[in-house]
Amino acid sequence: MFLFLLFTKSEIFLIPNDAVEIDIWRQEDLSGRYYVDADTSLNIPLLGKISIKDIPLDSLHTMLMEQFHNYYSDVFLNIYFYYRINIFGEVKAPGYYYIKSEDNLANLLAQAGGPTERGSLGSIRVLNVGMERTVNFEEILKSSSDINDLNLIPGDVVIVPRRFMPAFQEWSVFFSLGTLLLQMYIAVAK
Repeated sequence: MFLFLLFTKSEIFLIPNDAVEIDIWRQEDLSGRYYVDADTSLNIPLLGKISIKDIPLDSLHTMLMEQFHNYYSDVFLNIYFYYRINIFGEVKAPGYYYIKSEDNLANLLAQAGGPTERGSLGSIRVLNVGMERTVNFEEILKSSSDINDLNLIPGDVVIVPRRFMPAFQEWSVFFSLGTLLLQMYIAVAK
């Protein structure tokens, strides 16, 4: 079993394709969602191109606030961080989604339309470079324990597996049909 470490904002870094949303009060032309480029930089109007490589989220938030305050002394702004997370397997709408840094696996599952009727929430796999963990989403919801296991970080890939019984039931239908055809063949052949 893999023990998932709780990451703080001082240990999380944005990676390419993640996003920063900046909302500046009464400055719609400067507000917007800006995506992290392949060279780990952001291109934000007024501030220009900023390298954010190896800058943790809490420091990045402070840095962006300070840079905007250089241009506007009494500006009111909100900064949100979004991770691009891929989700595959037995969900209604697999693909990639942007979730806020405060969101977790429950939010991602909701965006993906939830599990299909064949999906198993008891053994969701979360992969990242060099790491893999299994999350028992059903158990966490029932007991409210280990809620931190639902947290996601940039670069995570989520896989919702297929339950065993629906797959088994599909095969049993196939075998039942095959058995029926075999019995019909034997009956006709006699």
